[in-house]
Amino acid sequence: MPITSRRQCLITAGTVGALGVAGCTGGDGDGSLRVGVSQHLVGGDWVTAFYEAGKLYAQEEGIEYDVVSHDQDSAQQVTDIRQFVAEGYDAIIAAPFDEAVDDAIDEAAAEDIPVFTVNDPGTTDSIKTFTAFGNAEAGETCAELMVDALEEQYPDREEYSVLHVRGAFNQQSNARTDGFDEYIGEQDHVEVVDTIQTDWSIDDSQSTTTDYLSANDPPDGIYATNMTCGIGVQNALEQLDLAAPAGDDDHIVHTQPDAGPDVNPLIEDGYIDATVDQPVHFYIPLAIKQLLDYLEDGDEALPQPGETVTEDDYSFDPVEHNGAELWSDPIWAPAEVTEQDGHTHVLTAGVVVTAENVDNPGLWGNIWG
Repeated sequence: MPITSRRQCLITAGTVGALGVAGCTGGDGDGSLRVGVSQHLVGGDWVTAFYEAGKLYAQEEGIEYDVVSHDQDSAQQVTDIRQFVAEGYDAIIAAPFDEAVDDAIDEAAAEDIPVFTVNDPGTTDSIKTFTAFGNAEAGETCAELMVDALEEQYPDREEYSVLHVRGAFNQQSNARTDGFDEYIGEQDHVEVVDTIQTDWSIDDSQSTTTDYLSANDPPDGIYATNMTCGIGVQNALEQLDLAAPAGDDDHIVHTQPDAGPDVNPLIEDGYIDATVDQPVHFYIPLAIKQLLDYLEDGDEALPQPGETVTEDDYSFDPVEHNGAELWSDPIWAPAEVTEQDGHTHVLTAGVVVTAENVDNPGLWGNIWG
């Protein structure tokens, strides 16, 4: 896809966002690169880390970074993306809520406005790249961690039962569910005895898990499919007097994707055995790096399926934030590059968090929250 003259001017000027360059004017008239960001929620530590880290990196690069939230409403997200197009933004970074957003992404691409997705991949080939850890891969790793923890906790048992507490049916939840179930399905000595659905909120996960455990024998392990769901599970165990740390005879093994400021203490104290955490504070910065490469050299500058992206390909200068050296530890690397739904997926590493490394200052939950 050809680069428009304005974007080419922004790059050849030497510094994105340089002021006073003849012929280089942004929507605000100062020549800055304008990136519209479509987020899914407002509030919460994870969301704050996700978008605040992006804003900080955009500031480092002199980019105008405008964020709107659709609050998990695909119709609103379509409207927001179309508004970015109407206002002539140079690029869009989005977390597509579902397939209904594809048409708006296609419309942006038709106007030569590149769209990069983060956290949620989207399902149209108009997307330049998607950046996040692999949700299916995280589910599979959680299954491996579950089996290891069950065998360590109960070495004399021949069979193990696991309760699967999943979220609603969306791209992310489905992938995490499928990755876990496929691995456990290959284990002759581990059985998922039931799967219960929640809306991923703490309250609903707690009440749903409480209802199930009140009517059934406690399982040997529980897999929760996200951070808030896992907190709800632990609240339910506490409510029913079933909470016990690893090593205790009554411990129920617990693994999940996502650590965080409210999960990390539960890991440290042994109630959650292991998580696969996201390097969420790198997602948008990595997308911005890819965007800048694209504007300079086109599609060939983007990661290609089959490649492995390392910290040597995308390096970050640390900045001080919340008393931490943000981006000093490249826990996102390496990232395997694949292809799905016609566009490139840059699958960052997932970080296995246990009691041994939960105090790592590079984890997002130890920076925000």
